Amino acid sequence: MFDVLTNVGRFDQDLRNRYFEVFMSVPRIFGSVLLASTCLFSVAAQAASPETVLQSKLRAVSTILDAKLEKEAVPGAAFAIVSDQEKVWSYQYGVEDLEIGTSVTEDTAFSICSVSKLFTGIAVMDLEEQGAIDLDAPLIQYLGTDAGPSNASGEPVSVRNILSHVSGLPREGETDFWVDNNFPDDAELRADIADREDWYVPFDHWQYSNLGLAALGQVISAASGQNFHDYVKSEILDALGMENTTTDMPFDRVGEGFARGYYVRNSKGERKPVQSHSFKAFAPAAGIASSINDLASFMSWHFRLRDSDAEEVLEPSTLRQMQRVHWTGEDFDEPKWGLAYATRRYGKKTMWGHGGYCPGSVTEFVMRNSDKVGVIAMATANDVSASQMARMVYDMTASELKAVKKASDEDSTSSEDTKDSVSLEEFEGHYYRPNYDWDVYIGQTKEGLFAVPLHSDTPQDNVALYRHEEGDRFIRLRKDESDAEPMLFSRNGEGEITEVVRGGYRLIRK
Repeated sequence: MFDVLTNVGRFDQDLRNRYFEVFMSVPRIFGSVLLASTCLFSVAAQAASPETVLQSKLRAVSTILDAKLEKEAVPGAAFAIVSDQEKVWSYQYGVEDLEIGTSVTEDTAFSICSVSKLFTGIAVMDLEEQGAIDLDAPLIQYLGTDAGPSNASGEPVSVRNILSHVSGLPREGETDFWVDNNFPDDAELRADIADREDWYVPFDHWQYSNLGLAALGQVISAASGQNFHDYVKSEILDALGMENTTTDMPFDRVGEGFARGYYVRNSKGERKPVQSHSFKAFAPAAGIASSINDLASFMSWHFRLRDSDAEEVLEPSTLRQMQRVHWTGEDFDEPKWGLAYATRRYGKKTMWGHGGYCPGSVTEFVMRNSDKVGVIAMATANDVSASQMARMVYDMTASELKAVKKASDEDSTSSEDTKDSVSLEEFEGHYYRPNYDWDVYIGQTKEGLFAVPLHSDTPQDNVALYRHEEGDRFIRLRKDESDAEPMLFSRNGEGEITEVVRGGYRLIRK
């Protein structure tokens, strides 16, 4: 090999020295493992299509989620990415019930917790379009009682300020029913509200209120002549074909299409299962159960309706109104809220939707309207963050989704592809070190590789990019795109990649 390198006339002295140094470093790094990274000629990496890069990022996302959910001992989870009218990716993990062991599927229903508030808000606005609800009328007008919330200002608690969580109502009712899941019925809820006297002044401050959203279930019933469950089912769920969605917990289907929730782990790492219960009068605030497939359809409805000129459940203008900021604090330091819809800030991007946390379950339903892209995350454990996982999924894939959307068939096939180019597909995979949490997923960019740590709290913020140099050698790019340290792959006797040295650490391909 030394003679070959020395006698290749087209190589200048610096290049020969560089190849010599790489070759001589192999025994120190890999021992007796065969390294096939040295080659005679520098060959360009094969430019990957936008779709290839997207699929590589999605495989990385799935691996990150798998590692996190396994590490946190989450019983079950489901995720999806929606691009306009298509569910472009979904991922399911674990089981519906630890004892029964039925695997989670795209049709498994999860408790979606406070994401239920979106359906309640849509039902309210549907009745507002019909003239059956006045958003600014006092709440007591719909509750069938002369008594109700009061405050010194005389500003009424109304449907409008409840939808934006600025009604002044407290977060919960008088009893701590979240502890034993013994939720009040309709009569008990009305009595609770009627006895209230000391309230914050509406519109002065933001105060998230499950109690207020529960009261809107009573408003829907009074205005429609149907109970909350029947109205939401007939006017929203059936209309959108959401067949696996219910307005209360279907515990009779645990292990047969419904995922049981589990509380936080105790000191022994054990999780207590959530027992059967009904949300009763609090169903409008947190009682809906739904599946990834149904929620993906629900998300596509949002994208479809916003650009439509025809009514579908709601008028397009009504949905756009709900997804505008209706309230923010005096100093712009409190949450920005629409009508039922919450905002999220992903860097400089505004996302719309809602999150959820309730007995044994967490949920995130979030979408970027301008790009028509959204993410759904659901898990049956109270000590993981659905919002963090959803943001990771979005941040890891948003630019790739946009690139695929813009790419034409001609754009998708790079003119750089030649018979002499190096395909980067063979380098992709999960690399790890036994007994440590150094795991990384290495995947493809357009003309190089990325490496993302699997056990970071925010893996999307710690992605390293690599430029292909030659053979099995890559160079990390700093933020200013200057070259940093190399990353070297090694192969076995059959030419299969088995290890990588990255940042001085040798990792094994899983």
